[in-house]
Amino acid sequence: PALRGAPPRGCTSWEPVEGGLTYAWELVQLIRREHGDHFCIAVAGHPEGHKECRDDLDRDVEHLKQKIDAGADFVISQFFFDVEAYVAWEARCRAAGITCPILPGLMPVVHLPTFERLVQLGGVAVPPPVWERLQALRDDDAAVKRYGVELL
Repeated sequence: PALRGAPPRGCTSWEPVEGGLTYAWELVQLIRREHGDHFCIAVAGHPEGHKECRDDLDRDVEHLKQKIDAGADFVISQFFFDVEAYVAWEARCRAAGITCPILPGLMPVVHLPTFERLVQLGGVAVPPPVWERLQALRDDDAAVKRYGVELL
């Protein structure tokens, strides 16, 4: 997927590199300009809204549309637990004119610290019963993996 990227470990916010790209749509555009249709390009979508756009879900969908208009072929959503939020988001995407395939993102929980970091970075809402169960299994990596598979 063509992703802007996440902040490095230990950082709480993403900062662009001088002379680099700032947005994922710029990366999509660069790939298309340099390589034409040689690659199939996926981009990320955020059913609960990108962490930096959570207060304006329509604006978030506009940003996704920019990535599609730049040449992306399909969307893979951020992982989510709230199916209703996903369905509403996909409807907003379609209403905004996004016609390419949109795939729901799945992420099995196989390592709790990694899952916690991804939840924090993406601002994913995790249901309290899921958090409680994961915390109870915190010291048993095999049990965390088994539970992660059950969640899917």
